[in-house]
Amino acid sequence: MPHGREGQDVSGKARTTQEQASDWLVLLHDAPEDKQVQEGFEAWLDAEPQNALAWVDAIDAFDAIGAVGSEMEAHWGNANAAPVRQSKGIPPSRRGRGWVRRSLPSRRAQILGGPIAAALALWFAPAAMLHVRSDYTTAAGELRTLQLADGSVVRMGPGSAIAVDYGKDARRVRLLAGEAWFDVTHDPSAPFTVDAGEISTVVLGTSFDVRRSGGATAVSLKRGRVRVVNHGTASPSSRELMPGQWARVGADHAFEVGQGNPELFGAWQAGTLVARDRPIAEVIEELRPWYDGRILLLNSGLGDRRVDGVYNARKPRNALDALVSDAGGRVRQITPWLIIIS
Repeated sequence: MPHGREGQDVSGKARTTQEQASDWLVLLHDAPEDKQVQEGFEAWLDAEPQNALAWVDAIDAFDAIGAVGSEMEAHWGNANAAPVRQSKGIPPSRRGRGWVRRSLPSRRAQILGGPIAAALALWFAPAAMLHVRSDYTTAAGELRTLQLADGSVVRMGPGSAIAVDYGKDARRVRLLAGEAWFDVTHDPSAPFTVDAGEISTVVLGTSFDVRRSGGATAVSLKRGRVRVVNHGTASPSSRELMPGQWARVGADHAFEVGQGNPELFGAWQAGTLVARDRPIAEVIEELRPWYDGRILLLNSGLGDRRVDGVYNARKPRNALDALVSDAGGRVRQITPWLIIIS
């Protein structure tokens, strides 16, 4: 069992109701005929009203990407004994054998339709808005190279978006999502600035990487010199970086500066992720844009483990296996669009 009666994982940490619902989703997929699993699930479902709400959210969220099988939706019990039909929301190529969706009781739809619709709107709306705000985007696993008007080159990582604003006296690029590598043409009369979250990076001519992920923004400098400005505090602070240095502003607005190997900066351009004493959860976060689907990490203790390694981002499933295997983790491909790590 992934958690005890009090909703704790094996490390003793309290798990949220939504995490427990995800745990049961995995268990029921792996052992749909296991009586002990079924009884445990029914007991959990009946224990608290919010458990049923969390289960609905898990089913509907995963079903939105074609990830829920009939054996899971069947666990709604006799109240949902409506005829089974093929989901019209999933293209034929994604349905696969046995992947169906049940019509839901009207009472459930009345009670939960609003919250679920709102949740799904919050899920998909940011991506739609990103396309409106950006000039260039990349899809999952896609790399793209752009040459800007001044000859500067931008290499975009997967799942990224940028907006470009060039004027007579200034060149400005906004990294709206993901990661990008910049080779900037020297022009003292028009400083080149990259805005990403709460960080602005100002350069004259250099090669550097900017990445946004999980509420944090990082800049890594390979060649030249840049000034990194943190606008996330009441009094903005700045640091000048030399080749081999990196700067990072986390979700807590803390400003960190460190030293790395400049030859490894931007290794993602060749489809390679390099980890040096980094938490597994952080490496998984970097792999997510390379996978056309969802990657869920259910074990926070596993995510805290630190690793060293070189991983092929172009094959995210293989990279995840290599990443967590030595730490005792398990990677399960629930569907072609859902990977769960526990």
